[in-house]
Amino acid sequence: MAHTTEPQTRNPTTAGRLATCRRLGLAGSVALLLGGIFAGIPPKSDPLLQHPDLLQLRAFITPTVALVYGGLCLLMVAWWRLGTLVRSPTKPTQRELIITFAWWGAPLLVTIPIFSTDVYSYIAQGTMTVVGVDAYHQGPRILSGQWAVDIPDIWHTTPAPYGPVFLSLAAAVSLVTGGSVWLGVLGMRLLALVGIALVIAAIPRLSRLAGVDPAYGLWLGVLNPVVLVHLVGDAHNDAIMIGLMMAGLTLAVERRPAAGAVLVTLGALVKAPAGLALAFIVGVWAAQLHGRARYPRAALAVGAISATTVVVTTWLAGTGYGWVSALGTPTLARTWTSITTDLGYLTGFLLEQTGLGTRNHALAFWQYAGLAVAAVVCVLMLRRHRTNPVLGVGLGLGAVVFLAPVFHPWYMLWATVPLGAAATSPRTRKIVVGLIVVMTVLVFPGGIPAGVPAVAGLLIGCLLVLGTTWAVANLDRTDLAGSTRAALRGLAPTELLRRLREEWREPKGDGPPPQPVGLR
Repeated sequence: MAHTTEPQTRNPTTAGRLATCRRLGLAGSVALLLGGIFAGIPPKSDPLLQHPDLLQLRAFITPTVALVYGGLCLLMVAWWRLGTLVRSPTKPTQRELIITFAWWGAPLLVTIPIFSTDVYSYIAQGTMTVVGVDAYHQGPRILSGQWAVDIPDIWHTTPAPYGPVFLSLAAAVSLVTGGSVWLGVLGMRLLALVGIALVIAAIPRLSRLAGVDPAYGLWLGVLNPVVLVHLVGDAHNDAIMIGLMMAGLTLAVERRPAAGAVLVTLGALVKAPAGLALAFIVGVWAAQLHGRARYPRAALAVGAISATTVVVTTWLAGTGYGWVSALGTPTLARTWTSITTDLGYLTGFLLEQTGLGTRNHALAFWQYAGLAVAAVVCVLMLRRHRTNPVLGVGLGLGAVVFLAPVFHPWYMLWATVPLGAAATSPRTRKIVVGLIVVMTVLVFPGGIPAGVPAVAGLLIGCLLVLGTTWAVANLDRTDLAGSTRAALRGLAPTELLRRLREEWREPKGDGPPPQPVGLR
């Protein structure tokens, strides 16, 4: 998308459309705040949220889930409309987009965790680090009282799969917040906001270098509902990992690869997948060197800096290297959204029926095969996207996410954030938009059992919001019958596809092609 300077004056129509987007998104976040009370995952130590009257209300699954999904759809509609506005000639400024993010995210800072209990594990692991318990060899069950009661049984005895950077940050939050679970959740959300702030600072700089409109990069990479719901609301530590990775890539392409390698390594010491970006920094650094054997020299430099950062950080944190052996902890949870795990279960069933093997053999085969294919894709991205390494990182991490043994919707942000900043292909950008829409509604609230009532709530919530949005956009109050007939004709699949293509048609000219980052 062609880069244009931000408008100095605000068109009244644009200002009104922006205000509408803000109000719609805010309404969605408030609906999620209210829905979380009934369908979220409150701490069991909170006497108010465990009151018998409230527990009776939580038994009405369909309306509570409908409220949550109504909120999600309102956020999606607001984000979609904002995307249309961002692609217009009088698009919002970067400052206005950041303010819009604040509008949408504010209610989610105080909501109950809705879709995941991971934040309770973070608090427990931080507490263990504070009191001197090795979180890489003990599970949260070793703590008594409220620290373990909010964590699913499967994680009670499992070691932490996170690096020393995150354990140190979690320990700092636990130390400051003391014994308060709610303050601990808020502290973890503030940590997530730090990571998001790093992304907000990085995307405009990376987008300009890649030939992408920075406003579009912020809309696609930061303001989307998956970031708001899973990074802000559920406080996943992926925010810190992605923030450090994006900051490191920014420094690398701006001719500070050594500092970039340090930040990316720190991101990998939160969650290991960020380490993939180090391979792309090697290519960036090599392009900035002169003389012979540039690539080996760059690889040695990045390796030495990364190893030194790991050793020094681990020594300062005092946590040891147990996180290396604990990296497989997340695979203990079987997620139906993982392609390789699904293939493993299907193949395993067939093997057991024929007596040719076991499910564990099939799972191991498909999971290793998936990782091998992802590794090949990453190597290809290294070779193909030397002039746009951030794009290569996004595509490589996308392959890792899709082919990993475990897949959660927020994992997709590992790929969509760098792709939002650097993807120059209209097709790639549209795929990212589609992924975000799907990932927004892919997971049920964690405080209610999955089943027919929950599915009914999902359908009701989505249909109410999307149906109302469609009616407002297509029906004429002075001629309801005629406008309804015309609008229904527009719901034909071919017509819907045509209208989507028309609405999301990219303007001609996508900016200058990215130059080799080492030669700027």
